[in-house]
Amino acid sequence: MFPFEFALNEVLDVATHTMVAPHNTLRATYDQCQNEDDVHAALWWVRDRSGTYLTGNSTHPGAPRDAFAHGYGPDGDDASAILGADDRVIDAIPLHDPKTEQCLHSDLIRAHRNGHNTLTITMKHNATEMRTHRADVPIAPLGLTTYTQGIIDLAISKKLHLSWQTGKTIHLLHLTKDSGLKGHITIGARSGKVLRATLTTPSDDGNGTTQKTAIGTNNVRALLTPL
Repeated sequence: MFPFEFALNEVLDVATHTMVAPHNTLRATYDQCQNEDDVHAALWWVRDRSGTYLTGNSTHPGAPRDAFAHGYGPDGDDASAILGADDRVIDAIPLHDPKTEQCLHSDLIRAHRNGHNTLTITMKHNATEMRTHRADVPIAPLGLTTYTQGIIDLAISKKLHLSWQTGKTIHLLHLTKDSGLKGHITIGARSGKVLRATLTTPSDDGNGTTQKTAIGTNNVRALLTPL
């Protein structure tokens, strides 16, 4: 029994793309082919040489990045001792079951709207158990530089609330604080580097707001440091 954690926003991106994909793009697992089962939109939990991750069963173009388990992506820890050494689909998790009318996609949307940011999958006696929750620090996307991680750690030390919006070109790290501060840090998806940041704070006189922008890692650090 071992839990794997995934960034809920990344899983939801994969799930949404799969749900709206044409039916003729949906792939069947080996067992589904053998049993001639009907194929519906699903999340595939995969283990291969790149790590362990959730991906959609659709071949429709424009798919988002696969959602890797925290710590088990490329260059991460080896999950073979837990999940086995073979490249395989561990489980096909239906996003909507026409027979029971259960809709995991709707559940994920609802959880995300309620402030949850993490999906945990646990293997129990060859069954998959899933739950969502809100972690104090959300799971960051793969490929961030050490300097970028340092900026994130600085934001955490300033008691900022963090939430991720990931993409193929850029990632946005949204920042909020109980005092009314809000803003975001823009990070290159391929480079993993901090590109710029924008912060909006209430004015000292209580009337209106003040907006500040910084470009580059050092300037973003300087923007966050006085908070």
